[in-house]
Amino acid sequence: MKRETLPPTARFSSVRASFLTALVSRFEATGTKAQPLLNRTGITLAQLNDPYGAIPMPQFVEFLEAAALETRNDNIGARIGAQLTASDMGPVGIVLSLSENIETGITRFASYANALQDGAETQWIQQGDSWVFTYRLKDPNIWPRRQDAECSLVSLVQVVRDNFKSRWAPQEVHFEHGSPADPRPLERFFRCPVRFSQPFNRFIVDRGACLTNVRTEDQALLAALERHVEEIIGAVAPVQNISESVTAVIHASLGISPVTVDHAARALSTTPRSLQRHLKEAGTSFRSLLETTRRERAQMLLSQPQAKVAQVADALGYADATAFWRAWHKWTGTAPSAHRHPRR
Repeated sequence: MKRETLPPTARFSSVRASFLTALVSRFEATGTKAQPLLNRTGITLAQLNDPYGAIPMPQFVEFLEAAALETRNDNIGARIGAQLTASDMGPVGIVLSLSENIETGITRFASYANALQDGAETQWIQQGDSWVFTYRLKDPNIWPRRQDAECSLVSLVQVVRDNFKSRWAPQEVHFEHGSPADPRPLERFFRCPVRFSQPFNRFIVDRGACLTNVRTEDQALLAALERHVEEIIGAVAPVQNISESVTAVIHASLGISPVTVDHAARALSTTPRSLQRHLKEAGTSFRSLLETTRRERAQMLLSQPQAKVAQVADALGYADATAFWRAWHKWTGTAPSAHRHPRR
């Protein structure tokens, strides 16, 4: 299994100023000035002019949401994302673009994504004959965040198409936010089914479509770029412990395939017995990690307007709404319907 990008210690959630500068440039190409929106969200020119500066993640997300309102275009995040290039993502994007194939490129991208956004969790995990790329902001209080999610997945797919295969497409795309009034623009861009109100933002791809080599790698250049990411930007991803590894598998699998001890053990190239023993030594269990993930995601999904219990149950991999109702009642002592309300 590939390494999950984990959050830096004792650092506020942020995004690179250079990345926001690229987004601002694309936004202003729509004919709308960005400065009033930057002023409204408290982002200064001094912050944007520092190439290694950091923009607080809540302000970054607020800017994108404000951009959608200002332009009356609720697809603005996807529209901007479709115009971004590997260089807009800095050395992380360049490392992706110089890789020999898609699988290697996204593996490197996921490993170093904190160089771009250290407030997000990014995973790239093999699931049988497929790969699953997962992206989410760690702070559940940053909401709404539709534009960031759509911009992030769209931009990654666009960079892959620009540098590897123009007609490349996922098999399926998931977003944690509810369905927009018109999902067709996203379906046209991704060229595959798009599902909403899902546990995570992610896309599923056929592994075979990611293995074709399109170039011979320049090892010296890639090594220099990776050192730049690790040493200057500080994006070294620490080795995961067993709980983090299992949680990463759960994130990639929930609502897509059965999430069992056997499934997790296969994904981690171990045996179910060995996996359970190591989790016990770590003071946890597979069931505990699965329940924690389901509960956190259930709270997020039920908090969305017009959330339906049956849809949440399906998204979280429950057999039916009754099974989810029982789980929720066990956790909270209340019915799922009592938790449904729009986020503010």
